[in-house]
Amino acid sequence: MKRSGFGGWLLLAAASAACGDRAAPPGDAARAPALPAPPAADGNADTLSLAERRAAGGRIVFVSERGGAPRAFVVAPTGQGAREIAAGDGAIYPAAVSPDGRTLLAVAVREQGSEHGEQMVLAPMGGGAARPLGPAGPRARSAAWSPDGRWVVFESDRASFRDLYRIDPDGSGLRRLTENREGNFDPAVSPDGRRIAFASSRDGDAEIYVMGADGGRQRRLTAFYRDDWGPRWSPDGRAIAFLSNREGTDRVFLVSPDGTGLRKLSAGADSAAAPGQEADPAWSPDGTRIAVTRHVRPGESHVRIVDVRTGGAREVRVAAAASQPAWSSDGRYLVFTAGSGGDAELWIARADGSRATRITRSNGADWLPRWVR
Repeated sequence: MKRSGFGGWLLLAAASAACGDRAAPPGDAARAPALPAPPAADGNADTLSLAERRAAGGRIVFVSERGGAPRAFVVAPTGQGAREIAAGDGAIYPAAVSPDGRTLLAVAVREQGSEHGEQMVLAPMGGGAARPLGPAGPRARSAAWSPDGRWVVFESDRASFRDLYRIDPDGSGLRRLTENREGNFDPAVSPDGRRIAFASSRDGDAEIYVMGADGGRQRRLTAFYRDDWGPRWSPDGRAIAFLSNREGTDRVFLVSPDGTGLRKLSAGADSAAAPGQEADPAWSPDGTRIAVTRHVRPGESHVRIVDVRTGGAREVRVAAAASQPAWSSDGRYLVFTAGSGGDAELWIARADGSRATRITRSNGADWLPRWVR
């Protein structure tokens, strides 16, 4: 099986658990309606107080369909001040905020009849029109910043089925990093900015590779007859988490950047006690834990926090189907999506899984959160 690249793209793969595999609706997005105030929760021992949510700090970027087409929004951990980031036509899906916190890197989707087009855009976090970045085409996905904010890497089909490119934020320096007809996907930049991990189907099935930031020294890390995809670097750059169906179901595995030390994240009894497919691996800022979605059956999923060293896990305690976890910058909290379809909302919880608290309430789905400074 050859991966199409959807495994690492923010629209289809990340949305599937909470909202279903939906295509971006055509047409202009209506302006977002005003939201009711979020619950204070100060008097409920099972939820985070407003004061604690305020102390959590930072901002949460997410996709919202409250105005029709999916758009990029930002909200405080309190649930207050939700607003649209990138103005423009059509659907806009946030990918990542620049290291300095000032600029959103996103993917704009345009539908005109049977024609489907995508292009990366840059938008001020403070609001305003989005600026196009790089080539437009049927596919422009998996966009990510370098740690110093000086370049962006992404996958595109501008000259092939799918290859990886890098470009400077001012639109200069476009460079093709890979060239394989079978496809290259899911780029992830190392914390030091010197390497890029990615998935490639050049050997017949998707495997994990690493290359230099200039595209040189490409090396395969995994070798199995089933697919490996979606690499994510640990904060110290000493390990890469990725997804694999080598056991017949999707699981998170770990490997060193030199290809040694391959192992499953959740081993033995823990995996047997929690059947289902895993998705959305997210490293804690200190690298000791990985939050992961476990899909038990259609419509039922959980967010679990797994100890990287022991494989032991605890579950976020929330009644609704939960997925798409992301950490606060200090590692004390998680934000995630809970609910399904048009009922999906954003929730936050403590890093031990306790006191899950809903922070958005809208008429359309809110999903794919990213906690930023």
